[in-house]
Amino acid sequence: MKSLTKRHTKKLSVLLLITFVLSALSTGCSFASFDASGYVKACLDANAHGEFDAYAEITNTSVETAKQQFDQRMDTELSYLDAYHIDEERKEKFRELFINIYDSFQYEVGEATKNDDDSYTVPVTTHKLMVFKDVSAEGEAYLKDYAQKEMDAGRTPTQDDLYLVASDFMYDYISQNLSTLEYAEPVNTTVTVAPTASDSKIYSLDQNELQNLLESMVDIENAN
Repeated sequence: MKSLTKRHTKKLSVLLLITFVLSALSTGCSFASFDASGYVKACLDANAHGEFDAYAEITNTSVETAKQQFDQRMDTELSYLDAYHIDEERKEKFRELFINIYDSFQYEVGEATKNDDDSYTVPVTTHKLMVFKDVSAEGEAYLKDYAQKEMDAGRTPTQDDLYLVASDFMYDYISQNLSTLEYAEPVNTTVTVAPTASDSKIYSLDQNELQNLLESMVDIENAN
């Protein structure tokens, strides 16, 4: 059963990681009168911690709209689990788990510096949350043991059986890692808040830079 369990565990672990990364995507923000550092922090707070007040004020939107966009994005990303026959109860568990992971992100936004081209350079210190370490390898070993026990008992686990067992294991494994709140050494980086091409009085943070910041706060590369 080694090749079977490895294939199914790998597919599910990759799926969960893709879901998590896609959930970190966010629409770029813009504002007309601003504090560039406050703007970057508001974008991070909205996307990571679900804190929408400052974000709504800066982007001239409502808290309700910002929260709705956050919830819709989460719904869309979790829908990828449907292909693996993950039931609604498990999907809701993973929703809460992902939200708890985001809420555990740690970062500090420093003082912005204005550049000659009217853009702003904003320093950000991020702390990588160690939560996905070895989840795929550990899941493979767990599934191999599960499948062998089923075979020894005269039962052959189905594909859906393996997906459900794998999802339950990963939920428990990641939840346990999250309970320790272990972080790597802080990393200093910068992002640029620049005037938009359509209106020099409206500034925005590039979506890719925001996504990179969010992804730098979790050890998705350690899952394998």
